[in-house]
Amino acid sequence: MVANPTARFFDEMAPRYDADLIELGWDPIALVRDWPVLVDAHAHVVDAGCGTGALLASLRGAGRTFTGFDLSPMMVAKARRRPALRGARLEVCSASERWPVEDAGADVVFALAMLEFVEHLDLALDEAARCLRPGGRALVSVETVVDWAGLPREPYELRYNEFPLWRRTSEEIELAIPPGLRVVRRERVRAYTVLERGFTCAYEVLELQREA
Repeated sequence: MVANPTARFFDEMAPRYDADLIELGWDPIALVRDWPVLVDAHAHVVDAGCGTGALLASLRGAGRTFTGFDLSPMMVAKARRRPALRGARLEVCSASERWPVEDAGADVVFALAMLEFVEHLDLALDEAARCLRPGGRALVSVETVVDWAGLPREPYELRYNEFPLWRRTSEEIELAIPPGLRVVRRERVRAYTVLERGFTCAYEVLELQREA
């Protein structure tokens, strides 16, 4: 059986992933820390595309519970080794499939730096909506077709000639938001630098709330 090329790439990245993110200019922990989304005590927090579990581990304490999933088995294995995530539900799963969360089971959902690897953005956001309880919030990032310098980039790319990546227009993002999720706040932010091609990507970050 041939491994999913995206999973294979991130398996290889797992040992150095967190350090590489900082080097490339993307820090999801800092984004969440500085964004005014509230993660209450005893909240159930879901991280879609959790990577090594660093974001969830940064939120440990206050009686919070965690679910994280990622396409990469090696990333999930690294997350499971974090002492701060003992007792968390950490699974290998694609964001293109049904997420391992019960209906209305999450208070907060994060999907950061991963939706560019999902072909059907609307299906992933449908899953975020399904998982959120009424009043719950999601914080998601979507890579845009205009980079941080304001230059247009390809909407589809085969990164390193290995795995697919999709960038979206603001209109495409808007159309992908399902009924029942309203935009609380949206902001264009600096994403990661593509060293081999010499440009820095941009994310549209959206805070979404599940309506009652």
